[in-house]
Amino acid sequence: MFDLLGVRPRPRTAHGEPAVQGEQMAPGRPLPSQRSAPSTGSLPGRPATTLPPSVARVAARTRLSAELLAAILTVDGRTRATLDDMERADALADVLLARRRERVGQHRHEAPVRPAGEGGPPLRWSA
Repeated sequence: MFDLLGVRPRPRTAHGEPAVQGEQMAPGRPLPSQRSAPSTGSLPGRPATTLPPSVARVAARTRLSAELLAAILTVDGRTRATLDDMERADALADVLLARRRERVGQHRHEAPVRPAGEGGPPLRWSA
């Protein structure tokens, strides 16, 4: 059905190239993977412009969730994810991103560190 993690073998032609489904391969015609994309001034797989902050947050959460799901499966030694695994990865991503936002928020509210020797009380370092 779906090959989300790229673990299923792909059918190959007699020449060792991936089979293209739904397209006739004409002689001299490049494969879809060999066609050049229109030049937009961006890297392949990357948007030409920056994403709005809300979309960027969702994209970051999705990437983190996918990485966590892959880590869960690797640690458990499995190749297939259950719905519980996906929900757990999403919950972990939410918690990690919330902690990151809290850390960033704390750093913004703290006063800048003064160099040694300037007036004022001594600096206190917290663990």
